[in-house]
Amino acid sequence: MEMILERSQVKKEDKWDVDSIYPELSLWEQDAKTAGKLIEKLADMKTMFLNSASNFKDMVLLDDKTSRLIEKLYVFAHLKSNEDMRNATYQELIGKASQLYQDYEEKTAYVQPMMLKEEPSKILGFIDQEKELETYRHNIEDLLRYKDHTLTEEQEKILAAFSRTLSAGSDAASFLMDADMRFGNIINENGEEVELTDSNYSIYLKSFDRKVRKQAFERMQETYGSYKNTLTATLASVVNAASVLARLNHFSSSLQASLYANKIPEALYTNLIESVHRYLPLLYDYFAIKKDLLQVDEFHLYDGYVSTVPSIDKQYDFETGKQLVQEALSILGDEYSQVLKSAFVEGWIDKYPNRGKSGGAYSSGCYDTKPYVLLNYTNTYDDVSTLAHELGHSMHSYFSIQYNDYANHSYPLFLAEIASTVNELLFSYYMEQQATDPKEKMAILNERLDMFKGTIFRQTMFAEFEKHMHDLTDQKEILTADSLSKYYYELNKLYFGKDVVVDEAISYEWLRIPHFYRPFYVYQYATGLSIAAYIAKNILEETPGFKDKYIEFLKSGGRDYPLEVLKIIDVDLTTAKVFDEAMDMFRDTLGTFKKLNQK
Repeated sequence: MEMILERSQVKKEDKWDVDSIYPELSLWEQDAKTAGKLIEKLADMKTMFLNSASNFKDMVLLDDKTSRLIEKLYVFAHLKSNEDMRNATYQELIGKASQLYQDYEEKTAYVQPMMLKEEPSKILGFIDQEKELETYRHNIEDLLRYKDHTLTEEQEKILAAFSRTLSAGSDAASFLMDADMRFGNIINENGEEVELTDSNYSIYLKSFDRKVRKQAFERMQETYGSYKNTLTATLASVVNAASVLARLNHFSSSLQASLYANKIPEALYTNLIESVHRYLPLLYDYFAIKKDLLQVDEFHLYDGYVSTVPSIDKQYDFETGKQLVQEALSILGDEYSQVLKSAFVEGWIDKYPNRGKSGGAYSSGCYDTKPYVLLNYTNTYDDVSTLAHELGHSMHSYFSIQYNDYANHSYPLFLAEIASTVNELLFSYYMEQQATDPKEKMAILNERLDMFKGTIFRQTMFAEFEKHMHDLTDQKEILTADSLSKYYYELNKLYFGKDVVVDEAISYEWLRIPHFYRPFYVYQYATGLSIAAYIAKNILEETPGFKDKYIEFLKSGGRDYPLEVLKIIDVDLTTAKVFDEAMDMFRDTLGTFKKLNQK
């Protein structure tokens, strides 16, 4: 077994170049003091910033300067801390940066309420008078949209005072699920008694031993079921809070209130659900193939996660992985490829595990840093795919920063997973073309099918269940454990089809989905992959002019609302076109997989 290195033993060329942000810690401390002074200046502008266009401009520019500096301070502390979580120095810096964020938010809390008290024409007039404010027009107009959905200053203060109370249900559920719940023991593949936890549940659910995955599935769902009344109460409190806040802020529903920030029409949400319903027969076909490969008389829900083909056991050292990613993404053109090369030579990437290093993988940075990538690369196929995925995030960030000023560089969360998933799909198709062994090809196709199953079909099922909960609450119905469990059970029957045994235990699965405590979030996973599939399909088919449109999309940052930005690549989510083309990709992949299976 290869020894895990200490951070000090890792070669320079294998580390990201985070130290270039602040070569000396004294420079960080100096900037932190500067940020504190800027925050105080912002606080002092409360009484005068709306007196004239000039004063308003001074406040906006100072606000930008302050938030930009705090962001840089926090990103450095966060990245350095993740290099070795045992390092107390950087943990302390994170604390200081977090405190600066809190001070900044408290001292500038006056801005939005005071602006919304004014007539919009006055604020927009400031922009007309001061040319430097033109770049902020979209953000200011977006803020002014909330005039009809904002309460009086005193009412907003009352709501703010209750903010922690309103989130108490989510906090309670988190403590219960993460700290207090115990799931008992099961017998593993070796006949040993082992403790089942939330962390190892997915491992046992993928076990090739059917008894093991059945035990894990039933024990997990039944344990959650034993807490059904408590967890229904915690979730109902969050759903009810969303409903009450929506009414108080003059929205027609919780859904409308949640979609308002991104200017998303409710029809998009329902269109997603309806589109996925039309393609459920494809999912049924997928399960039928899995049943055939597993050679079982009945296909149960706990059979849905085990791999039906051998995983790819090839080893890909980092240089090989880098070359494969560059080759797979070269289809995006010269500009993209040139920037991608710089990611490997300019210190964007922290490659390998070391003692104390944060686990997993992510892309992170800010306007004044490189778009860094943290990996824990161990030479597997999944590691190479992850490299492509995270570089998708970083490339999106790079283009957004390079082609926008600070005010408009940050793309909305609704668009955040598209570029990364495009890269993942392009890599998948490239590796499929390169594969000469049918088993390797089947493994690649299997991963792609599982991505669609888990991200479009499953997350849409969650979105449909979530809408049901919020609709009932908006109609002032009481949410009960039994009624929600019954609805969730019937929903699973719809999504899995008549040829899959829908075990009663699945009735309680909804109790363990943490995303439900963040209203109307999960649908974005499904729309994100649908859009990414549409983009990848057009790139692979070399649709005339599409690559240029995609690069322009990456450069758009946050200068407009998501649906407007998507028009750059001819995406209209209010129609079914994008979902149809995504399902074409799923159908074609399934067809190829089926043919290889028959051989």
